[in-house]
Amino acid sequence: MESTITDKIVALVEPAVLAEGCSLFDLEFKLGKGSSMLRVYIDKDGGVGVDDCARVSRQLGFLLDTDELIPGSYTLEVSSPGLTRSLKKPTHFQKAVGKYAAITARVGGPGGKGDKFMGWIESASEEKLDLRLESGEIIRFSFDDIRKANLELEPGK
Repeated sequence: MESTITDKIVALVEPAVLAEGCSLFDLEFKLGKGSSMLRVYIDKDGGVGVDDCARVSRQLGFLLDTDELIPGSYTLEVSSPGLTRSLKKPTHFQKAVGKYAAITARVGGPGGKGDKFMGWIESASEEKLDLRLESGEIIRFSFDDIRKANLELEPGK
């Protein structure tokens, strides 16, 4: 049931976020017995400010209350994905080319043990990405090989 509600929330929320000049980076929805939680992460070129979050939050609150898609009470949080944002979708990795990231492989992925790799994202497509380690070695990951990924602050900066 949750994924059906989540899909409907994305379909409702995304056009409103776009209308406010931002893009929907990610969305987390947790259906609760007493109260549910909806976290909406927005992004835009040049970064997201407090005013962007406030505008989007007002717009989404109105839409969600009018639509009554979420049963019962809920808490809405709208924010930027942050500097050390999680990378989940191919488009997240594509926008992060050239940036420093931490990739934790699934067991059986590159390295075979679920190891964590740190380096710069060299390239990313719809199916895979290349990560350049500090040693210069490039490791190729299929997205199925990745358990967790996020941007990190570059060493020495």
